[in-house]
Amino acid sequence: MKKTLNILLVSSSQRAESKSFAVAQYLQTNILNDMQGVESSILDLSRYPFLLDHYGIARETTDKGGISRDDSTSLAANKDTVLSQLYGCDAVVFIAPEWGGMIPPALVNLLLLTANGSANGLPLGHKPAFAIGVSASGGGSNPISLLKGYAAKNSHLTWLPLHAIVQNVDDFLTQDWAPALHNRFSQVQSRLLVGLKSLTIYAKQLSGVREELVELSKVHPFGQ
Repeated sequence: MKKTLNILLVSSSQRAESKSFAVAQYLQTNILNDMQGVESSILDLSRYPFLLDHYGIARETTDKGGISRDDSTSLAANKDTVLSQLYGCDAVVFIAPEWGGMIPPALVNLLLLTANGSANGLPLGHKPAFAIGVSASGGGSNPISLLKGYAAKNSHLTWLPLHAIVQNVDDFLTQDWAPALHNRFSQVQSRLLVGLKSLTIYAKQLSGVREELVELSKVHPFGQ
């Protein structure tokens, strides 16, 4: 019996009902739901704004600015929920908006939690990852550079050589699905389609060797 692949889409915006989340749903509707033997789920980081508090910032009440913080019990539950999704997936798609040329802090927090010491293992170790940059205008390239430049060091994930950038995201989301055409938006659709198809191929091929590779990674878990 063939194993069902679980593709995890990480919506990396800290804003509720973000365009990144809309892109994740767009990928499910137009691509992933039609793939045989593939299931997908969305990890919406807007639901987990305080994950970094596991590094010693947690407060039981409020901070000096009066901002309500989750208590330590809720933080632990959030961390367990997120890590269970990371451990349970076979491949991951990072959908990252460009904020002032950077990636959102929530995504940095998530990547910190994928390290061996924080996650009690390597939940993304040697799992293929596909990066998608998102911009309301003509940006979106910086998230790709930042993610591919440092996100694999302690997570030990495996970046695909492919990526996609969704510019003018509001207009993009209104386009009919037509990846075979040659206009600007259709070419982005094609990149997303090819990227996700490639991701599933990588996931299938890596599944048989991942456990052995993760054990080797644990010998030197911090990449140096």
